[in-house]
Amino acid sequence: MFFRILRKSLSRQKGKVLISMIAIIMGASIPSAMLNVSLDINEKIGAEFRKFGANLLVVPKSDTIEIGIGDISLSSVKDQQYINESDIYKIKTINWSKNVFGYAPFLYQVVSAKAKTNGEEQQVVLTGTWFEKNISLEEGEIFTTGVRKINSWWWNVEGEWIEDIETISDTIYCMIGKSVAEKLSLNLGDEIEVTYRETVQETTKNLTVVGIITSGGSEDNHIFVPLLVAQSLTNRENRVHTVQVSALCIGCPIETIADEIETKISYIEAKTILQMTNAEMNVLEKIQMMLALITIIALLATILGVSTTLTTSVLERRTEIGLMKSIGAEDRKIGALFFAESSIIGLLGGFFGFLIGIVGAQFVGILVFDSLVTPQVIVLPIVLGISLLVSLLASLVPVKRAMGIEPMIVLRGL
Repeated sequence: MFFRILRKSLSRQKGKVLISMIAIIMGASIPSAMLNVSLDINEKIGAEFRKFGANLLVVPKSDTIEIGIGDISLSSVKDQQYINESDIYKIKTINWSKNVFGYAPFLYQVVSAKAKTNGEEQQVVLTGTWFEKNISLEEGEIFTTGVRKINSWWWNVEGEWIEDIETISDTIYCMIGKSVAEKLSLNLGDEIEVTYRETVQETTKNLTVVGIITSGGSEDNHIFVPLLVAQSLTNRENRVHTVQVSALCIGCPIETIADEIETKISYIEAKTILQMTNAEMNVLEKIQMMLALITIIALLATILGVSTTLTTSVLERRTEIGLMKSIGAEDRKIGALFFAESSIIGLLGGFFGFLIGIVGAQFVGILVFDSLVTPQVIVLPIVLGISLLVSLLASLVPVKRAMGIEPMIVLRGL
């Protein structure tokens, strides 16, 4: 009997049911889109941040000896240590390896650089690194990493990026910082002669400039070459000074990733660049707050719209409600009827709102991140729950009015 009345009640009010359902669909589509974006946004934003540079610095442990006179400390002397290039792959074997976006080793050395076009010469820092290198991991997976991956937005490159090499040929390409180019009056295509001196030994190599870097940082004063070239020039085979690591700080603290790297490579220290990490987390938190605020406003508007529609429906059905009460229908059954109607409207509206929200999330992903947002199945029960709750909250006032209707007053005019 109850379900027959419910079915007839819904069929007789198709217009108002449709209006209420549209309001629920619109209200549900917003949290559906926001939740899908929110669950996918952390990785996307983290990946965008990682292009601005590393947030972890891996350095070798070294012994520090303090020197001075009595209680007066003058300075300290550190025993120069290196990281083995062959151990760097272990960074991608930690438990949180999926959070490691990329890394690049660096070998630094002061050399004498002489421009062949005009003979100008000065001391500069020669930096060997990986530019875009494919690494074979233990599982057979190929992982592409290097400075081009972790610094692609930070470095403004005029000309071309150079490629990593497996063997040293007669022609060696390099990228130079903007300040080096200005001081030596170098342009793209010019040649540089770099000389490394160690005690009585001297090593010289000729480099061809193919790219000029502008970063606004210390990189503007460096000459960049493939790591193999720097190791050969300075006679430091398999050695690097530091490794810059770009890690996504989503799902685990950056300190956890640092600790795991130290466990995998026992002779190094992994230091976090807290300023960059904190800035990323602050931006993520503000974006999450903005999405939550938009969702709350949309749901409040939905509650208001649905409540107004249901209240109008109660006023129009006063006679029907009075007749039901006059033949023995209790207030709780009247309330149950309206709550059942609201529940059906809420669940159906929530389902279609979920589907529309997925489409909306794709628009946000393409417009903002230039990539599609992965739909999250877990969002469906959440959206259905929210829609049901909104629909029931919106029906509280109309149901209270319906239960307060007096049959004698309503039926007196019949």
